[in-house]
Amino acid sequence: MAGTIQLRVLTDTGTALEDEAVSIRAPAQEGSIGFLYNHAPLVETFSPGKLIWKRPTGETRELMLEDGMLEIVRNRCTILTRAIRKDGVPPGAVRLS
Repeated sequence: MAGTIQLRVLTDTGTALEDEAVSIRAPAQEGSIGFLYNHAPLVETFSPGKLIWKRPTGETRELMLEDGMLEIVRNRCTILTRAIRKDGVPPGAVRLS
């Protein structure tokens, strides 16, 4: 089984999402960017778009984000965004207030 990436989405109101992923696809300035376990460290800004990740169970989840930035380092992906669009956090995700 592939290793996992710790995924965390932060907004100005706090932690919106914490989950584990085996792959992540995030919006980028021109298209999208993907991450797998042991990706090289990276900091990237992004435009509004869809964050898609695959959980270790094989489930695929999606979340619409406003613009922001992300950092991936040592299998931890942290996303800073102004807001989550539409209905917010998908079912099954951990939401902290």
